[in-house]
Amino acid sequence: KSPAIFDAMFFVVYLLQVWLLVLAKDDKGGWEESVNEEGKKVQTLKIEAPAMTEEDQYGYNMPDRYKCDSCRAIVHHLNEALHKQQPKSRRLKSWEYTDLFEETCRSAFEGYGIKLVNGENVLSGPGLKDNVELQPGMGAIQMGGENWKKRLAEECRKLIFEQVGEDDFYSFLYGKLKDGDSLDARDYCTKEAEYCKAQKLGPEAPKEEKKPKEKGKAERKPKTEKKPKSEKKSSTKVPAESSDKLRIEDFMRKLASKNGAKEDEYLAPRSEKDWEKLLVSVAGGIFNRQSQEL
Repeated sequence: KSPAIFDAMFFVVYLLQVWLLVLAKDDKGGWEESVNEEGKKVQTLKIEAPAMTEEDQYGYNMPDRYKCDSCRAIVHHLNEALHKQQPKSRRLKSWEYTDLFEETCRSAFEGYGIKLVNGENVLSGPGLKDNVELQPGMGAIQMGGENWKKRLAEECRKLIFEQVGEDDFYSFLYGKLKDGDSLDARDYCTKEAEYCKAQKLGPEAPKEEKKPKEKGKAERKPKTEKKPKSEKKSSTKVPAESSDKLRIEDFMRKLASKNGAKEDEYLAPRSEKDWEKLLVSVAGGIFNRQSQEL
């Protein structure tokens, strides 16, 4: 498909999926009062829309800048789903919480998109209400669509079934539920899942200044030992391998790096079903990139 078709498809999705969300911070509904040139009181509301990059519009994977917030949204919905299904008298069996996580990853991410909040694009949706704090007199347009639902669903599967593991994730949520502790999604994504970078508290330590070199004193270079003359190399040359040929391991590492994953992530042992899921995911990404290049 040509880029023009993709642009047309995106424009249709944009018209169907844009929500105008006016967020109130006072009893005036978010409107800001001011006085115009004629001395009359007027109320104004500034609406801003996010500037979407090519990756935001057409990328198959979740862009890196939204991964921390996507983790928080995933943890929020999975915890919410578990609260509804968890019996009081026992732990869920492995197949029960696996099915629950798979179904939640597949269907929970309606209503997500990006907004421009205080000059910065942020992921927005039902599980990220703290991301939409605006200044008085400001409004935001959320630009969503099916792409964001698919990206969050794929990110959910990667987080739970590849990075953390469904058994460990269930044990963590069940422990919180049993002890009556509230879940801090940001804390979990920072410390346990390592999806978010920890925020630095306090002022940054001053950088050490390099001392200027004293003039007039030339640096003494260490003496290098003379290497003994090596024997003459054989005249026969070994043909070099073509630089455009890769082994399957090198190809998968390179592909993982392109998709924002760790280099060895695609080489980890997994079940036949998980290999099939990975290959389908990877093939979709390759198709999207090649389609953009046509």
